[in-house]
Amino acid sequence: MKRVLVLAKSFPHASHNYINNDVEYLASRAEILVLSLNQPRSPFYSTVPFDYFDNRKQLMEQARVFKPDIVLGWMLPNHAFARHVAENLGVPFILKLHTSDYNAPKRGWSSLARRLHTNCMSEEKLSKAYRATHRSIAKTANSKYLQGVFCLPGFREVFAPFFPEKKLFNMQPRFFYDKFHDEGPNGDRILIVGSLLQGRSTRFAFGDVIAGAGCPVDWYPVSTPGYMWTSVPNRPPNLHLQRYVPPDAMPPIYKRYKAMLLAGTGKFSRGLSLSVLEGQAAGVQTIAPSLRPDFDDFITKGGGYLFNDISEIPDLLKKIPDPAHRAMGFRNARDYDMQGAGDEFALAGLSL
Repeated sequence: MKRVLVLAKSFPHASHNYINNDVEYLASRAEILVLSLNQPRSPFYSTVPFDYFDNRKQLMEQARVFKPDIVLGWMLPNHAFARHVAENLGVPFILKLHTSDYNAPKRGWSSLARRLHTNCMSEEKLSKAYRATHRSIAKTANSKYLQGVFCLPGFREVFAPFFPEKKLFNMQPRFFYDKFHDEGPNGDRILIVGSLLQGRSTRFAFGDVIAGAGCPVDWYPVSTPGYMWTSVPNRPPNLHLQRYVPPDAMPPIYKRYKAMLLAGTGKFSRGLSLSVLEGQAAGVQTIAPSLRPDFDDFITKGGGYLFNDISEIPDLLKKIPDPAHRAMGFRNARDYDMQGAGDEFALAGLSL
């Protein structure tokens, strides 16, 4: 059985479902250890072996004891840690990049002084500051131990300048379809995914839409468990702020809802959300902003609806539930079942 060392971002974190699903999939097929630089703000119970490290020396001590056959580094700022372990132990490594990574090479470049400071930082300090210089990324891209770099198709243009084309692969969102699949009737509530608060203001995005929805609307303010925005004024009376729910408890929660409304603005403000797929598998229809071609296709193929202006949302809500669109959601979600992850890993030479 292969031994896989995963370098994650604050595992186990409730809102890092891409990482969590990868870890669960790998743990069913290999000996696995997850190491993180930071402890999670929103932890959940995990039976997978995991631990933390404060610096590169601690990381290497744990890696040498574990003796991995391969290293998987999640999130771009972990690339230097993954490369360091792989090169010191003489094993291959893979990187997986996510939505927040598209900004990592730009952090610390807002002024000449910050640029000079960033360029003088060690790779270890860069990782802790969630930064990645072009020089540091180049070292990883040229490492003979790098097997592949995976990113969402819509973000390929962002990372293509940094990595060899033959080692850059498309990553699809993957989840455990059978956990969430339920074609029974859904409730009449609306679920909000994303931040409803506009910056530090007390104004709610979609405030008028929520108030006029004619049904209860629920928002789970991840990522801090149990955190409640009780002090925020101007909250629509039908907007209910819900407490944190562990990932494994979410399948029956989705059945309360007929629709899921996604918040987000800007081309790269959202990746391909696993919440959308989980909802589709449970019969929930999605309403989302139009952001970019791959995201829009992801929503519409699953029977969801797109809007360019929030004024369009009330009319879209009137279309839900729609049996034909709901059936599209079940079919679309099935295509992203976790079993497909094995084919993706195989592209980089990892077979379990």
